[in-house]
Amino acid sequence: MPHSIFAERETRFLQEELKARAGYNRLAIIRVIWFIGAAFLIYFLIEREQDGLAIGLGLLGIAGFLVLLKRHQAVQRRRDRARWLAFINRDETARLERKFLRPETGLEFADTNHPYAGDLDIFGNHSLFRLLNRTYTYEGSRKLAAYLLSPVPTDEVVLRQDAVAELRPLLDWRQELAALAYLNPSVGESPQELKNWATRPTEPLPVFLTVARWLFPAVTLTLIVLWMTGYLPGWAVTASLLVHGLLLGQVAERAKNVSEQTFAMAQALKTYRDLLKHLENPRFESAILHRLQAVTSLENRSAADAIGKLSRLVENLNFRRNPYFFLLVGIFTLWDIHYLQALHRWQRTYGPHLNDWLDALAEAEALNSLAGLAYAHPEYAVPEFREETLQLDARQARHPMLMANRGVANSLKIDGNGQTILITGSNMSGKSTFLRTIGTNVVLALAGSVVAAEKLICSPVQVFTSMRTQDSLEENTSSFYAELKRLKTLIDRTRQTSNWPVLYFLDEILKGTNSADRHRGARALILQLHETSASGFVSTHDVELGDLAATHPFVHNYSFRSDVVDGKLHFDYQLQQGVCRSFNASQLMESIGIEMHKFQED
Repeated sequence: MPHSIFAERETRFLQEELKARAGYNRLAIIRVIWFIGAAFLIYFLIEREQDGLAIGLGLLGIAGFLVLLKRHQAVQRRRDRARWLAFINRDETARLERKFLRPETGLEFADTNHPYAGDLDIFGNHSLFRLLNRTYTYEGSRKLAAYLLSPVPTDEVVLRQDAVAELRPLLDWRQELAALAYLNPSVGESPQELKNWATRPTEPLPVFLTVARWLFPAVTLTLIVLWMTGYLPGWAVTASLLVHGLLLGQVAERAKNVSEQTFAMAQALKTYRDLLKHLENPRFESAILHRLQAVTSLENRSAADAIGKLSRLVENLNFRRNPYFFLLVGIFTLWDIHYLQALHRWQRTYGPHLNDWLDALAEAEALNSLAGLAYAHPEYAVPEFREETLQLDARQARHPMLMANRGVANSLKIDGNGQTILITGSNMSGKSTFLRTIGTNVVLALAGSVVAAEKLICSPVQVFTSMRTQDSLEENTSSFYAELKRLKTLIDRTRQTSNWPVLYFLDEILKGTNSADRHRGARALILQLHETSASGFVSTHDVELGDLAATHPFVHNYSFRSDVVDGKLHFDYQLQQGVCRSFNASQLMESIGIEMHKFQED
């Protein structure tokens, strides 16, 4: 079971973290001892005028210190990797209980005018995005949001399903992808500045600068040797360095701009390199994953290697930000010119591919998110698709945001265009939750994910909801008028030329007006929608609307009921055929202290 697997893995990685932490602390002590010991011995040798030995020991001490530093960094990386893998498995366990340890809610992708995102809780604190999200890069989270917001043709959905099926059992690979990203949180920041630099055409450096970057350091080095041996005065060296300054002045603005555009992503580039290398390693069979690997493979170099090279170039260029380095090394070596030239070559060779590489990585993360849900819920079904008229067959469907032991499963079928499922029922009986259950599972299916049902058959559709319309002080709009605007959008959408019919979900339709107007308006809307290819769900307290089914076979009555048992309301949340004839408003009002029977009219 996933729960026990995640718990076992968390324990194992916590033990690995403790072991690596002990090694990290031990190496920290050894580094201090090495430094103090080497310094003491060098001082001891200098005091006894053993300068040659002191210099040799100093070089040995530096080399040893660098070796210890590298080992220390490697142990630190193992420690951090183990810590994040433990967290990833703890997070997976929490998700099974519909608790979320990660703070990302996806609200930055929310659009109040979207056809369904607001009503179906695609984003937010308790949202579908939060349940799915196993992305860590900025582009990855945007790609996952796009999966949920923008359905694609059935062929592409089926390809996603194949990729999810291949990734689903690869738990080690999938969690390693996440841990690599966690090692550097800067990958969560937008790489737009980097992409702008990579794709912006730039002029090559003047030829004289490309020659001068080798010639003048060699000349200046010769002058320094001649000065130190007494053959030239010191002003000759100074004059030569002034020429270096003039040459660097030719590219100072360009170097500054490139540095600013790449500095923020310098550390992230190392992580992008590791993530791309991780993506390149397995031999995937599914079409999408194979395509992603093809995108990151060039004739003479992989994307990971190219990004690694860019990381080194950017890191080295940005040494110029250190004033001591610039004065002691940068001016003498014409550092900026060397690295601007190298970066220009990289930009010309690989710049056009950078956006594709980041997009491939983002899609791998989005697919990993879908595979994570599939692995955590082996009971979830892989949807089937029908290309003919609107089809929807949901069997034992539950709301994916509810734990399995809390949600009540229901089944329902729509066959054909122009059909209306009319759902009546008392307050709190489950009408709204049922609409969201079907709507959310359809969104998951269209994204390429598994669904919280025993079986789901559907055709490609445009999901549209009107469930939480609210007034707006800013637009001076009442909630009733806001609902009318929403319904107008639905009508307009059904008139658009599209191969996909609309599947609508309307909750408590026209609740902002009197009962007579509500009935006439709802009836007219249902009849008008029947003349289109749209089908969908309408929940209402207006039981008279159910009479439409007697004369209009495209209207199908279903309901939820409530019963009073021992003076208390009882809900079974089971969908039943027919119109609901029992309502509970009076009981609910009495439960809060309104004495309904005492003040009944005669």
